[in-house]
Amino acid sequence: MPLQGMLIAEAKERIDRTAASVPGSRQLINYFVGQIVGQMNQVRPARRIVLDMIEKYIDAITGLCRSLEQN
Repeated sequence: MPLQGMLIAEAKERIDRTAASVPGSRQLINYFVGQIVGQMNQVRPARRIVLDMIEKYIDAITGLCRSLEQN
C-alpha cells in the first residue's frame, strides 16, 4: 500500500488541484479499497468484520507455529 500512494502521488495532486473547479476531475478522485472490493457483496457490521480478521489472524499464527514446531 505505501508504494501505491507514491506511484500515483503526482497524478493525485493534479486531480485534487482541479477537482474544485473542473467537474470531470471530481469523477477521477477515488479511494483505495484494495483487492478485496470484488468480494464485498453484503453489508456487515464493522464488529463482525474485525472479529473475522482476528480469527483469521489467529488461524494463520497457529498454522505458522505448527509448521515451526515440525522443523
